[in-house]
Amino acid sequence: MTEDLIAARARALAGALAECGFARLRVRDGETEIELRRTPRNGAGAGSVPTFAPAEAAAPAVAPERRADLVTSDVVGVVRLLRPAVTEGQELDGDRELAYVETLGIRNPVRSRGAGRVSSVFVTEGQPVEYGQPLFAIER
Repeated sequence: MTEDLIAARARALAGALAECGFARLRVRDGETEIELRRTPRNGAGAGSVPTFAPAEAAAPAVAPERRADLVTSDVVGVVRLLRPAVTEGQELDGDRELAYVETLGIRNPVRSRGAGRVSSVFVTEGQPVEYGQPLFAIER
């Protein structure tokens, strides 16, 4: 993955991290791993800013409040939500197909990769998506 692609993906993930309100987010795609952490807000009203750090340098000093895994698109295409559509707050029992991304008539499944609670749905039916774009956030 090129540095420009990694930087673009990190910016997209930082936006998703800020929207979800999670303290930490880690996304792994093959050999590339991106980990983002937010600093807690202090009483002075300073805003929280995501910090980008290599996975090897990230030593957790304190356990995060909540852990969310982003489910991202593996391909460029159009997202198709399965019926009934997954909603925010929905509990997932295990590895489940949430949607698929259609590319040139080929259906590429999007799976939850484990149990958890859907904390955010970032896409709608028929929305065009790009490689690495966050689709769902699952709190574990």
